[in-house]
Amino acid sequence: MNTLDYVDVFMHKKEGGTAPGGDALLVQHWTAGEWGKLLSRTTLQPFRAGEVVIQQGALNRSLFFVASGTLDVAVTGPSGVEPLAHIGPGSVIGEQAFFDGQPRSANVTGVTDGVLLRIGFREFEQFGKEDQALSRDLLNALARILSTRLRSMSSRIRH
Repeated sequence: MNTLDYVDVFMHKKEGGTAPGGDALLVQHWTAGEWGKLLSRTTLQPFRAGEVVIQQGALNRSLFFVASGTLDVAVTGPSGVEPLAHIGPGSVIGEQAFFDGQPRSANVTGVTDGVLLRIGFREFEQFGKEDQALSRDLLNALARILSTRLRSMSSRIRH
């Protein structure tokens, strides 16, 4: 398979993907061709159940599109491992470090086998220079996901 084989996942046309809303990467007006422009810049990164695909504390600004499989996000702290989220196809992981350049804030581990589509920060910058409108749309969609995840964490803290 290649990266373009996953366009339908992000157009939310495939069964078993992340439900629209929540963690889904939503750019509803994008065509398959527009998704293709972005996904053609990514690299396939298969993962296995139990594999740590992002290590808390690592320095890496890549953003990962979840093309298939499911992953768990958790932090390791003084009181042990704290689960944060369960992420499925049609969403993203690694968005915090992608934006701020800081070390990874959590561990992300495969629950099932799957495939990520990785785009490095430099590749994304080049994409932004070449297609500002699509870049802006994607950044807005990523901001919505960040906001959703922050609200979820705030709610968990309150309870």
